[in-house]
Amino acid sequence: PRLMADQKDGAVTKESLSKALAERIEGLEQCIVVDTSGGCGSAFELYLVSKTFEGVALLERHRLVQKVLEAEMKNIHALTMKTWTPAQWDKKKSKLPKELLE
Repeated sequence: PRLMADQKDGAVTKESLSKALAERIEGLEQCIVVDTSGGCGSAFELYLVSKTFEGVALLERHRLVQKVLEAEMKNIHALTMKTWTPAQWDKKKSKLPKELLE
């Protein structure tokens, strides 16, 4: 995958990452991207929910996300992710900070 067109000089933003994930992961039901870099775009937390993750081991889920973000990963130094099925999301979303769900 190529960098999203709105990314200048390879910079990754919360918005460009959200757009890339929504376009590249089939059936993405939830996509929460948190910039944890202090604004420089080099560290992010992802909360992703998709039926695509059903029956897929955690490590394989993470590999799938890293593969679809291959171009962006060149400019990301830290990426933390939660990759959940819809059933897992239903169980875990109440434990997330409220500001993530706004």
